[in-house]
Amino acid sequence: MFKDKSSLYAPIMVLLLVAASFYIGRLSAQVSALKNGTGGGGTPSAAVTPAPTAESPITIPNLKIMAKGLGMDANKFNSCLDGGTMGDKVKAQIAEGSGFGVSGTPTFFVNGIMVVGSLPQADFETVINAELKNGSGDKVTLADAGGALKRVAKIPYGVGYIKGNKDAKIKVMEYTDFQCPFCNRAFPTIEALLAEYGNNISLEYRSFPLPMHPDAPKAAEAALCAGEQGKFWEMHDKMFTLMGQAAQ
Repeated sequence: MFKDKSSLYAPIMVLLLVAASFYIGRLSAQVSALKNGTGGGGTPSAAVTPAPTAESPITIPNLKIMAKGLGMDANKFNSCLDGGTMGDKVKAQIAEGSGFGVSGTPTFFVNGIMVVGSLPQADFETVINAELKNGSGDKVTLADAGGALKRVAKIPYGVGYIKGNKDAKIKVMEYTDFQCPFCNRAFPTIEALLAEYGNNISLEYRSFPLPMHPDAPKAAEAALCAGEQGKFWEMHDKMFTLMGQAAQ
């Protein structure tokens, strides 16, 4: 009887040993893959080399990647962004713009003259040239702007981030939204104007994220957080450049 029982259990033991060898082999392969920074299929794990996601260039994870790529202190930037340090400042700039009649983006004030929308470069040049000639930019009529322009009093130039000559004859303030397609379209136009007029022109930034753009508020905060490390315009330009590439 004893010999019969042994012959019965022997095949079962062999099967158990084969199964155990299979699972041990799989576990060993997974450990090896993790050590090599792969996900088991030979491809690098996302945790090893993070890259901007495809959905939007200016999601919070992508903003952090951008900041690190621009040479910022990642801990300081992430703490500023995650803590909402600049949230109140963004809200204050929105309130300021609303008080001057801003309701959409981009809205520009050229020496106090309100110019709304992503207009052709030639339209901006018409206003700027009139201002440079005899200060009559508010007498200009632009078909794309819906008619005659108006000058708004007491625009607070010189208290925000400025690109160009802060003492320029032409001071442009822009209320903008990093997720706004029209703001993105205006970005190269304004850059071209800065290059064209040189020391005669400056650009000053104001946050105005719109409610329908979910990534815009944090992107506005990110720009100001970058400014705390002396990288405001680098972050500003990078966000618009990536948004432009994503739109193509």
